[in-house]
Amino acid sequence: MALVGVFACRKPGPKAAVVVGVQSEPMGGIVSSLHIVIHVGGVTTVDEVVKPPSSSLVGFPAPWERRIEATGDDNAEVAVDVEAIGPRGATNGPHLKRHASTHLQPARQSLLRVGLESRCVVYPQQPKGHGSIPGPLSGPTCAAPATCIRGLCQSGNVPVTKLEPYSADWPNNAPDLCRPRNAGPPTVQLGTGQTGYTPLAVDQTLQAEAGPQGGHHIWIAVRMKNLKQAGSTTRISAVQPGTGTVIPPSTFAFTFERDEGSYCKLYGLRYQLDNGGIDYTQFLGKPLDVTTTVVDAIQGTASSTVRIQVAPTLKNP
Repeated sequence: MALVGVFACRKPGPKAAVVVGVQSEPMGGIVSSLHIVIHVGGVTTVDEVVKPPSSSLVGFPAPWERRIEATGDDNAEVAVDVEAIGPRGATNGPHLKRHASTHLQPARQSLLRVGLESRCVVYPQQPKGHGSIPGPLSGPTCAAPATCIRGLCQSGNVPVTKLEPYSADWPNNAPDLCRPRNAGPPTVQLGTGQTGYTPLAVDQTLQAEAGPQGGHHIWIAVRMKNLKQAGSTTRISAVQPGTGTVIPPSTFAFTFERDEGSYCKLYGLRYQLDNGGIDYTQFLGKPLDVTTTVVDAIQGTASSTVRIQVAPTLKNP
């Protein structure tokens, strides 16, 4: 009897659920509404027209989400079709069709991203007599069940193994080359290089040089992973050990590029020793603790500090 009581008090586990998240690149006012249809196990559960919240199309289409829960089959297929409707009053204006599908997973709550890309917009043909003025570059017209992704017709099916766990900040948390799905903790490695990334060893000597606008700098490069590729800021700061003299920081908002070993890199960063008008000569021939901090668009952050030696002479005095 005691065992029966234990089992009776158990709480039910989480329901099988998929959150459908529809997100769009800026469409420049060519979309007036979205028609979103969702089928679960072949049954229509959502059929909705989404319009901008005001008369302005700026920032539309905005991110849209809908939670889909299992009502019987915990492995049912979830199929999504989105049609972007052209400008108001246009009978055959620019539009875009996007299809995506996946399956529910027992006791799992996942996110199915459905991205609308401007390079997939299908524009109407130019009327005759329009002259030689070319129309905008049009995306492909895909035969179902294929759909346009990254400007090409391909499958819109997302295997359950590639679904992300749902989080409320999903519109700003999309995986990319530098921060993949299920990313681990962010890391940053400090290096040097004008045209590439080279690791920095402790107490390595870097030679300062005169810049094109009169400043004096050393070249800094950075490697990182599990931080966003675009929208990240890279901050370089330095302090002279012993004296505590601080060089004002420099901040760069540059997009990272792919590097080996799942890393992304940024190079060619000029860090001025005389930033803020301080005397750069006090750093020549002395040690310097250089710190690089990368903060991405979703507030992921990581830092790295290396003690270098500044050469006593300039590369190009």
